[in-house]
Amino acid sequence: MSTTSGVATRAIKALAILTLVVGTIVLCGATVLFVMLSGDVGYDKPVTAAGWLEEIAEAASARSSASAILSVTLIVVCAIIAIAAWRRSVDWLAAGLVCGVLLSGSLVLVAWGDDNVHRLTEMAASAIGNTAAILPPGGTTPAPDPLTVTQARDEITRMLHATIEASTRPLRTPEDVPVTVHQTPVSAVPCGEVGSRLTVDLAFRTGDNAASATRILAAWDRAGYMPDRAMQEDIRYSTELPIERMSIRDSTSVDGMLHLRLETACAVEATR
Repeated sequence: MSTTSGVATRAIKALAILTLVVGTIVLCGATVLFVMLSGDVGYDKPVTAAGWLEEIAEAASARSSASAILSVTLIVVCAIIAIAAWRRSVDWLAAGLVCGVLLSGSLVLVAWGDDNVHRLTEMAASAIGNTAAILPPGGTTPAPDPLTVTQARDEITRMLHATIEASTRPLRTPEDVPVTVHQTPVSAVPCGEVGSRLTVDLAFRTGDNAASATRILAAWDRAGYMPDRAMQEDIRYSTELPIERMSIRDSTSVDGMLHLRLETACAVEATR
């Protein structure tokens, strides 16, 4: 009976030590990943100062919470190490030291690693500019006129012309039809209470897809659109121009095509 009891005790001890080490690894990995992702806005960037402040506050809160969790856990592990050293338990002492090293390293990464708060602050400053927080008395600026459907269509026409001009001839659709601006379909989806968002989805091949994609992006840069990058596609966007987002993806190795998508800001019918 005593032998069986000793085996059970060792099994429970081994399971407890394994739980401590694995739990520490999971906690460290999840905490570091949480902090890294807290400042990732991707291409869904805020368009207002309040939105940027909210993102910065969330990133700062995530870093502070992660540091607190890791610090408290490290204190608990230090207590385990002290008790193990006092009781001369080699197994618990080794497990505690491993967990302490993992927690300390994670705490260093969270506290002094990639500073998402600083990066978001720089992005916000670049997007918003050095505008005054409070307007001077009597300095109110009238709200800009809303974007009209006509203005949105005109910008789509202008940028489709620029896209076609930047591409290597010939330009053909998957149906082997020449690409022209006026034959490119434009769709409209509702947005807001009375607005419409115009979209274009265009697949086409050129004489040199890679070179065409590079020149197309350069044409959008010259037109005042800002660059971004998502998985397997390049993006151009604007918070002021009629087209809110353009993405282009080179899938030559899959179907031989460039895939272009445009989305305008929410537009309304012009009032007479």
